[in-house]
Amino acid sequence: MLVVDDDPNVGLLISAVLKKYNYTVTTFSRGEEVLAFLKESKPDLILLDLRMPGMDGYSLCKHIRESPDTRDIPVIILSGVSEVDARINTIELGADDFITKPFDVRELRARINRILKRKSADTALNPLTRLPGSPAIEEDVTRRIAEDEPFAFSYIDADNFKAYNDVYGYAKGDEVIKRIAVLLSEKAKAIAGHDYFVGHVGGDDFVLITSPEVCEIVAKAITEDFDRLIPEFYNEADRTRGFITTMDRKNKTKDFPLMSLTVAIVAPRTQRHYAKIVESAAELKHYAKELTTRRGSIFVRDRRI
Repeated sequence: MLVVDDDPNVGLLISAVLKKYNYTVTTFSRGEEVLAFLKESKPDLILLDLRMPGMDGYSLCKHIRESPDTRDIPVIILSGVSEVDARINTIELGADDFITKPFDVRELRARINRILKRKSADTALNPLTRLPGSPAIEEDVTRRIAEDEPFAFSYIDADNFKAYNDVYGYAKGDEVIKRIAVLLSEKAKAIAGHDYFVGHVGGDDFVLITSPEVCEIVAKAITEDFDRLIPEFYNEADRTRGFITTMDRKNKTKDFPLMSLTVAIVAPRTQRHYAKIVESAAELKHYAKELTTRRGSIFVRDRRI
């Protein structure tokens, strides 16, 4: 976890206490340092002071909550500011808790444990990828519709994933799912900046929401990179053959090509119902999967709605 406070004594005290309970603690004194750290690492929790030189705690908390990469990190405010307005402002910015200095270290540890347990049990996040699930996906789409914000809804599915699971086992299949999750987030962040949302419906089904202007650029980057990296998940013999052999859903022996991705993009202009958007994306995904001319991963966009 991170401790962000311009008073070095606070960082030393918290580090000494928490390390006794097997927490790994990193301390910073400036908000700018934290932003640089978060580009490369993702802590389980952030303890944040409000008054710091440069970027203050309010601004840093706001930035953490607005960034898709960090919005789910729990934040506890540690501050000598005890006014009600400070508490209200930080809660409205998305802080999970507020503790006034000076604090009792036992209470601090208890609150940290409570928040981490709650995060671990959060059913809104997929337990494998830690990406938001179906309720959060619907909430994001509904918000964009209510705010009349143009967006593109991309439904992403891994082709031949069940066959891979049957041959290589669920542990290797989980590695593929986690790699897809990382790939989607990396490409969306690189191309769309902060205007994106990645969700995991379950299994090998994902959703990516971006602006309509960049959706196809992101989809192209995702599909091309996936086709480059997926052979690494097969043994040399299967890579050379370009397929694996196992039973299909009808218990007949069949050759299955290496996995690929199907990305179905719906950028609704007039459709204002979440269920209809999902239905259109599912229909488009089925159409793309059945294309006999396709080779490897593919993305298609529905321009009708």
